Amino acid sequence: MEVNQQKLHELEQLCVREQPPAAMAACPLHVNCRDICGYIAAGSFNEARAVYEKSVPFPELLCRVCEQPCRGACIRGNCGDALWMRSLERAALDLGQVKAKRVFLPKRKERAAVVGGGITGLTAAMELGKKGYQVTVYEREETLWGSLGQDGQAREVLERETKKLSQYSISFRKGEEIADPASLCREYDAVAVAWGVKDQPLAVNRDSFQIEGTAMFAGGGAIEEKAGSCVDGMAQGKRLAVSVDRFLKKVSMNAGREKEGIFETTLHVRWEEEEKKDSALKEDVVLTREEAMAEAGRCLDCKCTECTDACAFMRHYKSYPKKYLREIYNNLSIAMGTRHANKMINSCTLCGQCASVCPHGLNLGETVLEARRIMVEKGKMPSSAFEFALNDLAYSNSELAFLSRCAPGSKRSDYVFFPGCQLTAAAPGTVERTYRDLLERWNEKTGLLLGCCGVTADWAGERALFAKTKEQLTRAWQQQGEPVVILACPTCYDVFQRELPQIPCLGIWEVLLQTGLPEGYVPGQKKGVIHDSCGARSHPQIRSAVRTLARQMGYRLSEERYHEKQSLCCGYGGLAPVSNPQVADEMTEQWQQEDEGLRLTYCVNCRDRMVKKDGKAVHILELLYDPQSCETRRAPTWSVRRDNRFELKRKVREEIWQEKVKKEEQMKLVYSQETETLLEERKILESDIREVLEKAQQGQRILDRTSGCYIAHRQVGNVTFWVYFREKESGVYEVVRAYSHRMTITGEGEEA
Repeated sequence: MEVNQQKLHELEQLCVREQPPAAMAACPLHVNCRDICGYIAAGSFNEARAVYEKSVPFPELLCRVCEQPCRGACIRGNCGDALWMRSLERAALDLGQVKAKRVFLPKRKERAAVVGGGITGLTAAMELGKKGYQVTVYEREETLWGSLGQDGQAREVLERETKKLSQYSISFRKGEEIADPASLCREYDAVAVAWGVKDQPLAVNRDSFQIEGTAMFAGGGAIEEKAGSCVDGMAQGKRLAVSVDRFLKKVSMNAGREKEGIFETTLHVRWEEEEKKDSALKEDVVLTREEAMAEAGRCLDCKCTECTDACAFMRHYKSYPKKYLREIYNNLSIAMGTRHANKMINSCTLCGQCASVCPHGLNLGETVLEARRIMVEKGKMPSSAFEFALNDLAYSNSELAFLSRCAPGSKRSDYVFFPGCQLTAAAPGTVERTYRDLLERWNEKTGLLLGCCGVTADWAGERALFAKTKEQLTRAWQQQGEPVVILACPTCYDVFQRELPQIPCLGIWEVLLQTGLPEGYVPGQKKGVIHDSCGARSHPQIRSAVRTLARQMGYRLSEERYHEKQSLCCGYGGLAPVSNPQVADEMTEQWQQEDEGLRLTYCVNCRDRMVKKDGKAVHILELLYDPQSCETRRAPTWSVRRDNRFELKRKVREEIWQEKVKKEEQMKLVYSQETETLLEERKILESDIREVLEKAQQGQRILDRTSGCYIAHRQVGNVTFWVYFREKESGVYEVVRAYSHRMTITGEGEEA
């Protein structure tokens, strides 16, 4: 997907967060009912009044006579009474005050005539006056406001509204009937006709209100078959003024005017779960402060918050997809200078939940991933962003951890078990026992393939490295005779389906449904909540198979609020724990807040991240193959995860394939729980520390006499590691403290 201006606009259209509420779209004047209600509910009547007066030319009049088309569209009407907006608007005016502001009018030399002193004509005159035009209003009667002026009760209000017109360069010619409005074009630069009920046809463009080929415009009673509503009249008056202004400025008459007047909003509002709240009002009345606050408090604050409700990443950065898209595009467009959005771009988990909850399917993660790829290709990706994860990928697919073997005694495989790097790193015993079970009960020609599917490189935007990883897996698969691959990781399954379609695949869950539960497993009546993996979001057959398997295991299942394809990300996806641990933790904590009891997972990262935050979670394969310790196993550290991969490869080679493997003794490290936490947070591996200590053994260390610790350092790759340590006995070192930085140190001295 190319991130260009056209694509950006296409994606922005899918985000409806900025679309108006249904009630606002149903109002011809687009009165911002949502903000008015919000301010009144909070007791901020001054702000509510300012919002109301911003879009209404004659607010005192309209809040008394408006026909309230908004009530019929109000979403609150689906779960209670629709809001009495006219009463709330009047309360905003009665109880709110607006600080007087000096009016600075633009000075324009053009003159405009308005024919008709009714609500449409006076609105057009008011709006043109605000724009600095000299306006003359012609009215055939001796009074203004048409039929409204005949209402004695409204006289004081109309007088105050009429007085507002005097702030502008507007004059009145009352008692003058204009039989031929076209004649005014000789005296004025533009003419807007809005008199009475139409008595002669006019060739008017209904989009621009222009009488074709002339400087004349018509609206309101000049073009309608019957008198419209007051709010319609004001709206048409505003639109007339816009057309006249554009005509006189010689700009497009139609551009950007698609949503003038009433239109259908695309805003999605979830109201089904809202509590029903009826109004204490039965009709429009003058409200007290307390009554207005109570009525406004029923407003649903109509906004589309589906993705921000679901995603902790979006809430962390306090925005929504349309703005994120713009930030990403601007970030990629910077030639020189600071790219402030880098951190945000590299913090998304790429899980796809946003697309599943968005009513229009907007997948922000796709754009984020493409942005990462572009940054990598242009050399703009910070080297520190994903280096740790990419090093881990390199280790998983190195000679130290990668393994491809046909079954013992076989030269080709019918099937090959690929557990994935994370399950191997977290639960190597479960991987071994699962493989042995497959050999015994599924197919004796089932091979084993240990390594990483390469999704780490994909998430990091490293397309070349991802391609290289896929080539490595493909060669191993071909060498085993192109067998069916049995996958134990839903993310690996997704990668194989998308990126290696030539390789036939099965999920371990599907296999277990055919073979039955492992021998010795006794189903019991237990409660559990299924947590769906991000990798299974596009694979309903995985989700279905897992649920069937869990029921066969004796679990009575319930679902999380976000489940199936809408499931929450555990925080591991997209390499968030490496690039932004805070965001990753916030995603895990959101999952944990929905405390539904024991969660059954089929992604080991989901299980371990939950357990690390003191949640209750188990992996289904561990339940089946290691039931004694599956609930008590600690989430392994980064170092333990590497060691587990190494040890599993060594163990299966020795015990299953009967190969002789040379075992190398490593120096022993001891450290406190506090230091372990520090190493984990700073992503310092025991292998990094050992490299530093190997250099220290050569005498390259200094003694800190205050603490009694030796201090040594060594550059490993792009990072320099510093270790404070004590030598307890031969080959045993106590690590007191460690840290790292990206500085290269040259010319330093040595002290033994």
